[in-house]
Amino acid sequence: MMITTATSTPNRQSITFDSTQKILFMSCSIIALSYCSVSPRTLESTLYKRKWMENLRIVSLVVPIPTFLFMGCVVDWKCNDVNHLINTFYSSFTTGYIGSLMLEILLTTVLRLGVFSIWEPEIFKLTPTVPIIILPWVLRENDYRPKRISLFAADFVTSCVAAPIVEEYMKMRVVQWSVRLPRNFQRVKNQKGKKNSKKKKKKYKHEAIIRPPGESEVTNINTYVTHMMAASVGLKICESVRRILVYTKKGHTNKGLHAICRGIFPIHELCGTLTALQLARRDVLGVELPGWQILAPAVFIHGMANFRGKKPIFKWNSSMPWSEMQLFKKEIWDDLVKSPSFTEMLKKSFGKLMWLSILLRVLGYCIKNYYLIGRQAVRRTTTYAGKQAAFSAELVAGDILKKTKDKK
Repeated sequence: MMITTATSTPNRQSITFDSTQKILFMSCSIIALSYCSVSPRTLESTLYKRKWMENLRIVSLVVPIPTFLFMGCVVDWKCNDVNHLINTFYSSFTTGYIGSLMLEILLTTVLRLGVFSIWEPEIFKLTPTVPIIILPWVLRENDYRPKRISLFAADFVTSCVAAPIVEEYMKMRVVQWSVRLPRNFQRVKNQKGKKNSKKKKKKYKHEAIIRPPGESEVTNINTYVTHMMAASVGLKICESVRRILVYTKKGHTNKGLHAICRGIFPIHELCGTLTALQLARRDVLGVELPGWQILAPAVFIHGMANFRGKKPIFKWNSSMPWSEMQLFKKEIWDDLVKSPSFTEMLKKSFGKLMWLSILLRVLGYCIKNYYLIGRQAVRRTTTYAGKQAAFSAELVAGDILKKTKDKK
């Protein structure tokens, strides 16, 4: 995978041949998947082609909203190269999705075996008839019914803990593989001190980058947010296309509305923005943040979404798509609107409204901190120029003051 540098070349707004190839490959992949997802497979050629075109039309509904919101509301074209963004999007759409799927399957197998070894030791009597690697995936086929507590624990650990960590980590790694983001600080290895020293030193630390005369420091973090959003949208569109093409059977209703709602559902974008803000704090402002703390906010929100019904990548089926997006079916919504009692309508939709309020608060947090980090980066190069210790002290004091206000 080729790594491009966001600051070493001028911002190019014309699409290169390499980027065109990537766009064509993704488009051809979607066309081929739409062809393979026609249901039933036994249709005559004319009807089969018609269903194929219908699948393509439905899939096309998921792309415009996240793409245009991304390009119109997030990207600052003065700071970004369109080819770098296409590279990040493509890497997430292909390597990011496949890597997340493989890692989640591997972790899910290990974690389920661990949970079953605690609460369901009898399950291992099925071996060696059933290989231990596939044992957690074929319990139903072998007429084995685990306890509810075992199923809940296994599902919670895999869907709400492991899967969010894998997906958020993969998005961050895709950005780091695809583009070299502009930064003011770099990670360096600590020199070994005295052997008799009792204090344990950190293995790595962040030091300010020494720049040649005339080169300005980074004060705009749009590149961070833009590339994390590109990685998030790439992973989201690949996952959405797959789930939409699973939801193509004759009994499935409101397929077009389902595709549009998939495009609007903002969990991947919000989580990617949270990670971008943490990366900017570390690499632009110089705040010491360990890796787990960079991913923690995004993993927490993603885990909450999975607990509310959103499916991780490794769960293949899409039989209840509306619950995944915390929406009512169109038929249920029509009955709810016609309900004479406002209290009854509020009771049924209270949980979904609370979840919506949480997402709106996260969105507000992202917007506020985007501009806050930008202002702090400017102050670092003006008011606190050459005074990194004083600047770091002000950031720490600001965080303490904020926590005190939140407690009150």
